[in-house]
Amino acid sequence: MSELSRSLFEGMREAFVAESMTAQRYAYFAQIAEIEGHLEVSKLLGELAESVACAAHGHLDFLQYVADPATDQPIGETHLNLASSITGGLQEADELYPRLAAIAHSEGFADVASWLETLCALKKTHVTKLNQALAAMEERMGQVG
Repeated sequence: MSELSRSLFEGMREAFVAESMTAQRYAYFAQIAEIEGHLEVSKLLGELAESVACAAHGHLDFLQYVADPATDQPIGETHLNLASSITGGLQEADELYPRLAAIAHSEGFADVASWLETLCALKKTHVTKLNQALAAMEERMGQVG
């Protein structure tokens, strides 16, 4: 496939973000509906969440030829996907969540700040696991070649 124009890439990235967010919202809403005993609504929202997630995956099928829409890193093959995941996790752990936690603290939202700090620690754990997976994969690939 020839490279997407920057304009089309940005539009597809926007669509990917929108579909991803919608999928997560619907999945969350399905859980709430189930807790409240609205099983038919929960089932509907769960099915829609899966459908919308498929649309997001479809966007990634095209975006992979340019870059990861979250990190601008190359993606497609597993080792590239792991490297991009590490980049994204580091951005969240080192920049996004600390910045948001500082804002929450400064605005007096200690509970929000605590949640964001917990997520920061979780992201660091994710990065460690992703690094280990990439290193193991590279080691196996080196043994094969």
